[in-house]
Amino acid sequence: MNKKIIGTILGVIGTCLWFMPLAQIEFMGMNMYQSGSHIGGIAYLLIFATLAYSVLSWIEQHIPRVIAAAVALAICGLFFVQAGSSAMWGLYGLIVVNIACVVLAAIDIKSSKSTVVSATTE
Repeated sequence: MNKKIIGTILGVIGTCLWFMPLAQIEFMGMNMYQSGSHIGGIAYLLIFATLAYSVLSWIEQHIPRVIAAAVALAICGLFFVQAGSSAMWGLYGLIVVNIACVVLAAIDIKSSKSTVVSATTE
């Protein structure tokens, strides 16, 4: 499959996982779940970074893709540290997707550099 499509799919999956339960909290004897929209401003940066990753993968801007994926992964790490044992499956999914995003963008950088080197030596 084309790497543009894979990057776009990863960004869309990350965006969809933002709406899933990220943490479980207990309030007044009731179990409640927090999604990205319940957390606050930094969660909106997380959804913006995942959307930016999918747009940047389509226009083949690899270094900004790494930055967007790393920012999203750092925010997920921050949420994971804050949630501790109450982290839910949505947060775990976001962490896995963002690790895959960083790896895919790094592979694309490496392949684009090898393409440039082979084009200049010919």
